[in-house]
Amino acid sequence: MYEKIPFIHRECAYNIILEDDIAFEALHHIIDELIARGSFGVSEGYADLYNIRYAGTTYTVAIDGRDVMIVVR
Repeated sequence: MYEKIPFIHRECAYNIILEDDIAFEALHHIIDELIARGSFGVSEGYADLYNIRYAGTTYTVAIDGRDVMIVVR
């Protein structure tokens, strides 16, 4: 079951949507990587997809506004 969890990172609020647990270090890395890529710009109706690696794991991440859906691949 997916959960939607409010999360504050660098003074910005995000909604993290995930099914499995994730370490805070991985979550911070993912959001930092998304910020560096400019992923939180305005999207028109479609979620943007990204693949991000951290500590040997690849995460597929969908961004829709401030909603961040994370799936472990």
